[in-house]
Amino acid sequence: MAYENLPLVVAGVFATIGALYGLKQTKSSQRRLPPSPKGSLPLIGHAFVLPVGEEHLTYAKWSKDLNSDIISLQALGQTIIILSSVRSATELLEGRSAIYSDRPQLRVISDHDLLDWSYNTASLPYDNRWKKQRRITHEILKSSADDQHFARMKGETRAMVKRMLQGSSDPEKEIRRNVAAQIMATVYGYTVKSADDYFVRSVQTAVKHFSIAALPANFLVNFVPWLKYIPEWVPGTGWKRLIKEWRIERDAMVQEPFDWTKSQISSGAAKSSMVETHLLNIANNPTLDLADEEDHLKWAASTLFAGASDTTVSSTLSFMIAMIMYPEVQAKAQREVDSVVGDGRLPDIKDRDRMPYIRNIVREALRWQPVFPLGFPHASTEDDVYEGYFIPKGSIIMSNTWAMTRDQSVYIDPETFNPDRFLDASVPDAPAFGFGRRICPGASFAEASLFITFASMLTAFNIKPGRDPVTGEDKIPEAKVTTHALVRWVKTSALA
Repeated sequence: MAYENLPLVVAGVFATIGALYGLKQTKSSQRRLPPSPKGSLPLIGHAFVLPVGEEHLTYAKWSKDLNSDIISLQALGQTIIILSSVRSATELLEGRSAIYSDRPQLRVISDHDLLDWSYNTASLPYDNRWKKQRRITHEILKSSADDQHFARMKGETRAMVKRMLQGSSDPEKEIRRNVAAQIMATVYGYTVKSADDYFVRSVQTAVKHFSIAALPANFLVNFVPWLKYIPEWVPGTGWKRLIKEWRIERDAMVQEPFDWTKSQISSGAAKSSMVETHLLNIANNPTLDLADEEDHLKWAASTLFAGASDTTVSSTLSFMIAMIMYPEVQAKAQREVDSVVGDGRLPDIKDRDRMPYIRNIVREALRWQPVFPLGFPHASTEDDVYEGYFIPKGSIIMSNTWAMTRDQSVYIDPETFNPDRFLDASVPDAPAFGFGRRICPGASFAEASLFITFASMLTAFNIKPGRDPVTGEDKIPEAKVTTHALVRWVKTSALA
């Protein structure tokens, strides 16, 4: 990432931030920030010690070393607050949501000349546009929670199982196709025809790069805005060419499915979908600004498409790794599924109440390998004091979900995949979908999809590790992940 070029930044950086830093220091000198790790330097703060990769682990270690569930960092004048307990995250992001529901406007994401995901619902500041797109999202999800949608979900999962039984050699591709097919049909009325479908690849690539850009420390321009004006031929500006490539991918993912649905409506061939329904409602209401309404709908739909895809795919891959690592869990789950559906059919959503163990497997998959180990950053809109600590206006607030899921006072033996931990009613669900007013609105959709997918795979398969083509031995899986991004991806080499 561009962050690795930090040592190359010219002395002008220090001159630019020096005055601002001095003002901030003067203002807050009488106020105590949360504890900070060692390594802070004049002017630049912790910029040189911000972790590059496995950020959640570093932040968890700092929190433990400092014996505090709230710690602070300073980077080029920007305050970053890390929350490592559900208690602190709940008290701030929910209990004080009026001032902690904003998003940090990271330059690389929000600047219209850079990557520009600024209208993505998850990235929007807490303003009227966000409220409108959030309302559209709720309407989409509410209307999709019906028998027709669940039948579609089951049908796509059945098709995935059939392809796997017929010898598909890439389970990750099939899972991506299944998830994308459910979302694309519901949101856009589009039928995914293959694992290499253009729209499936489009969302995978665009969201991967968005999740990298969404971590503040990955791009120095987030802290030094004027770096955007440096010409691309200057050494250390390779990030600008990268952003141009990612911008093209973003445009394709956001615009092209929406345009496809519009063209289907124009030709009279559109299938029922959420975008189709909303477009027709907009067109039939002359009091609305058509272009403005379409823009809100386009971004709300693409945000739902992107968010649901990532969460469900990553959690399903974690589930498969867990079934290989814990065969006794798989066997117990299969006994429950067999007792409910027998040999004659695949499970559907109506079976959920009769499969408590499968429901707990879903809950444990979301806890064991949280998809968003650092949550989605919030921002404070006012100065605040919490437990005697000063939190300045404009601070970036990150909730270390990973640390929360490893809290041994809540989850005994947290590294072990154990669905039975939820038999104790006092054990809470992991905060996999965020906190407060910015909590993910698609949580119910994702949980329903995961239930049907997990139960169907357990009905049809014994999930086992792949074989090493050289030695012929089983590949022993590990719960390893790729990070340095907002979304956490489980490595799947043991599945193939």
